[in-house]
Amino acid sequence: MITETVLEMHYHKPLMDLFRNTFGLGGGGINFYKYSPQRECFVGFDQAYVKADLSSGELFQMLRDAANSNNPLSDTFLGYFLQFKVVKEMQQRKKYTPPNIRNRPHYRVSIDTTKNLATGLSQHELLYNLSRNHGAMVYYACPMLFDRSVLYEIDVDLDDLRLADLVLCPSPYADNDNHFIYYNDRQAMPVWCSEPIEGKAITPRDFAAVVGGQLGQFGPEESARHLLELLTHVDAVGLSPDSEVFAGMISPNLLPLVADSLTIIRVGAVSSARETT
Repeated sequence: MITETVLEMHYHKPLMDLFRNTFGLGGGGINFYKYSPQRECFVGFDQAYVKADLSSGELFQMLRDAANSNNPLSDTFLGYFLQFKVVKEMQQRKKYTPPNIRNRPHYRVSIDTTKNLATGLSQHELLYNLSRNHGAMVYYACPMLFDRSVLYEIDVDLDDLRLADLVLCPSPYADNDNHFIYYNDRQAMPVWCSEPIEGKAITPRDFAAVVGGQLGQFGPEESARHLLELLTHVDAVGLSPDSEVFAGMISPNLLPLVADSLTIIRVGAVSSARETT
């Protein structure tokens, strides 16, 4: 069975290659960080990237040092959130199928609206609230991939990946009902079910342009400060800093709650990135 974790690993390296090629970065100019609560090594990247599985404390110390340094920095930090989802091919209409979805087959993505006992928020509520923060890049990554044999192909086709922008999602869906994203066909815009409302899906190449825009928007110190604020502004996503989920943390942060979607890029050669974006 194809899972969200398998999909993330499958698309990780081609996405990194796309960023590197788009920004004109070479060699060690771009580093990749994937936080894991279990501190397990992530697989699937080559010598152009740095394997770094940081603890919450180590990462935040790195960001604080960069944000508060009095010395000129050359590194820019950027965090984005891609929550991979399994897309199901539907041959027939179901109870929740929106009236404007008419094709056979069409495609459906299940949204996780089950509330977490520790936070009181579902995965979707957390991502929805996070997307409302200025500068946050939050997407459901919906690969139109239905055959396991595709996972073994050397050349990964990024054109099969549709990134649904949560900024256009109409609701946090906190009603304890089932909710879905529908696609009329593999290239269609997403339809947020229930209302229904058409959203926007972008391609990985469009996303690379968004990332490039973020790299050009912030200086090194500003980028570290922005990422630090995004991950520590817990009340902005509907959580109290005193929540039990943050027990034992020196500084409450969202890392354990978004570990499966957060990717952090650390770019050293920012000059070449800005020249090409």
